[in-house]
Parts: sequence; structure tokens; C-alpha cells
Amino acid sequence: MKKLWLLPCLAATLMAADVSGKWTGTVNVEDPTGGPNIEVRVRADLQQKVDAITGAIGRQEDQQGENIRNAKLDGKRLTFEVSSTEANGLVKFVLTLDSDRLDGEMSGSMDGSQITGKVHLSRAP
Repeated sequence: MKKLWLLPCLAATLMAADVSGKWTGTVNVEDPTGGPNIEVRVRADLQQKVDAITGAIGRQEDQQGENIRNAKLDGKRLTFEVSSTEANGLVKFVLTLDSDRLDGEMSGSMDGSQITGKVHLSRAP
């Protein structure tokens, strides 16, 4: 009887969100000068071990993505930052995990202008 309290804890652990894997998709960036939106094909490789999330994200054609940092998964909400050579400072991502999809937004600055974009990623099989 005393071990029954472990069942809810075990069930919660088994149902915890896991973002590990390879992801592909798009970032649709709003042009800060008012021009047409720019769609960028991206890929991400994420590793999750307990509460630590590491990995990289970048354009599909790039050999290597930029390392993510300050990654945190709170329920199904994934947040992280990337320091990009193209952007001035950090680019922040706020994504929501829904099964094998990560959707949300990114924001940062480029050439002195604020940039924002919609992010849509699917887990690769």
C-alpha cells in the first residue's frame, strides 16, 4: 500500500514532454522594412536529458547550426536563445510542443531593426 504513491509520480515522468530528435521546417520572418516576408528553411537537432536541453538550429543549407543556450522546457513550452552571426545579439525562440510539432515565434534584431518570425518545425522520422 505504501508504494502506491509512486504510481502518479511514475506516470508523470512517463508522460513528460520530450523534444529530443531532428526537426525540420520553416521560419517565416517579417521584413522590418515592409517588404514581403522571408521564408527560411531550417533544421534543428535537439537533445534532452532530464531537465537539460542542448542542440543547434540553423538554415538547412548550412553545414552546422548555431548552438542553442538557456533552453528550458516548461510543460510543453520550449524557450531558448541563439547567438547568430547575422543578428545583432540574441535571437529568442518561444515554441509550443504538440505531438511531433514545434510551433511558435522567434524575435531578435538585425541591422538595427527588430525582427520577428513564425516558427513551424516537424520532428523528422
